[in-house]
Amino acid sequence: MFGDKESSRSKKRPAAVALTAAVFMVLQTVALLAAWPTPALAVVPGPTPICPDPITEGDTDRVGMRWPGPPIGPKYFYALIDGHTANYSDFAGHGRMRVDAQGVSDTLWIPVVTTQDTRPEHDETFEMGLFADGTFHSCVVTIVDDDAPAINGVAVTSTPVRGDTYRSGENIDITLTFDMAVDAADDAWLTLRLGDGDQHTPREARYLRGSGTRHLVFRYQVQPSDSDPDGIAVSGTAHDDGSTHGLGGTYASGTDVPVDPTHAGLETAANHKVDGRPYVKSVGVVSTPPDGWEAYRADQTIEIALTFDTAVVVEGEVRLGLYVGLVHDNWAEAWREADYLRGSGADTLVFGYTVVPGDTDIRGIAIPGGGTAVLGSGTIKADGTDVEYQMHFPATGHLPDHKIDTAAPTLSGIYLTSRPANGQAYQAGEVIRVEVVFSEPVTRTGDLQLELDIGGENRRATLRPDTNPNRRFNNDMVFEYQVQADDTDPDGIEVSANSIQLNGGTIHDRAGNAAVSHQPVAADPHQKVSTDVEY
Repeated sequence: MFGDKESSRSKKRPAAVALTAAVFMVLQTVALLAAWPTPALAVVPGPTPICPDPITEGDTDRVGMRWPGPPIGPKYFYALIDGHTANYSDFAGHGRMRVDAQGVSDTLWIPVVTTQDTRPEHDETFEMGLFADGTFHSCVVTIVDDDAPAINGVAVTSTPVRGDTYRSGENIDITLTFDMAVDAADDAWLTLRLGDGDQHTPREARYLRGSGTRHLVFRYQVQPSDSDPDGIAVSGTAHDDGSTHGLGGTYASGTDVPVDPTHAGLETAANHKVDGRPYVKSVGVVSTPPDGWEAYRADQTIEIALTFDTAVVVEGEVRLGLYVGLVHDNWAEAWREADYLRGSGADTLVFGYTVVPGDTDIRGIAIPGGGTAVLGSGTIKADGTDVEYQMHFPATGHLPDHKIDTAAPTLSGIYLTSRPANGQAYQAGEVIRVEVVFSEPVTRTGDLQLELDIGGENRRATLRPDTNPNRRFNNDMVFEYQVQADDTDPDGIEVSANSIQLNGGTIHDRAGNAAVSHQPVAADPHQKVSTDVEY
């Protein structure tokens, strides 16, 4: 028995040894394989996209794919728009497109054809490429819309109030004309250039009106310090040169497509100059002769006003020149000066000239032009600034409603204009007429009388009513006296000096100057009176 078991063990031992050796060899092989350096897998480079520049709407370009070596076999391009803004109406050749490659070139090309329309849109994008090695190799293609509102014209559409120059407070209007209706931003603006060349000063013209139309109007109000003697200009603007513009937020009407702010601007506009300095809009006399008289007399003040286009302030001594009695070329003799009276801080300054004895101007005073009219060491400036007023304003010429008369009317003569009926002496009941002639037209009030010397007795002649009751001024007056029964004067009637009796009335010329005394009239032998002697 024992012999059989040993024999069985002897038979199994070689098999176990063989199995152990085999396992060892496997493990050793695995170890050797693990330790043996394994070559890296070769990485085949994918295609390199060749992308176009942004394509203007309606134009054509292409997308390319370049391989390290010649491509083999057909390839498929795809156009994708997921996550992009374009759609399939914006370009042609979309979707899966087979491109055969026969090894002729290392680059595959596919055209990109964009669609032209007239809708204002934002720039749009889509993706064009192909799948290779499990990766989508692509280009993002940008379609540039060319239908954004464009500026067709820039023009000054306002006009100065006077001549070709805007003054302080006047508005300058600039109109932008677009090729389609636009909606303007409330804070839109344009840049004006005031001044000469590089010395110009920028000013902002703010949006005024026109939203929803093709025409936007911008306005700038001239300030006292503004000046442009050769005409304003409008700055041009552009997207890409860093220029500033104020059209942000202005879109194609009804859309959010921004306008193209590019425009060439406007060069010097010669009919649109600017002088913002205070200037005299009008000059005139604001006083009138007192008490309704037709001329000023001595010691009365004539007030002259200069009205400016803005409020001004007077500093120091300022006077205004005027002419009194200007005829022919007597400039020096007629020159007078009015002192500043009031108005600083407002737009009207008032100057006053007090008439002195000897002044006379039957045509009316005159005020010279501004270049020589304002005198003195002081200044006139725009309120709140250091800008002095513009010196020139037109002369007035003679002002017929503002005459001067300081001379009192005198009697040119006293004349007995009647004659005795019998040629020798007045009889009782006859009328003696005496004409009093003045040196200038006069007006009278009250119950005037003229004393006559008849035979040493004072007799009073009464004033005959004027034959034209509507005539206010006359050069003469007629007094009448009816001879009484006891009157007698064998030498002739006399008129004593200063014989006009006012009796509370007045005699004045057009300026209100009172008539002065007169000389006596000697006896006239042809003007006798005899009521008790028959001739």
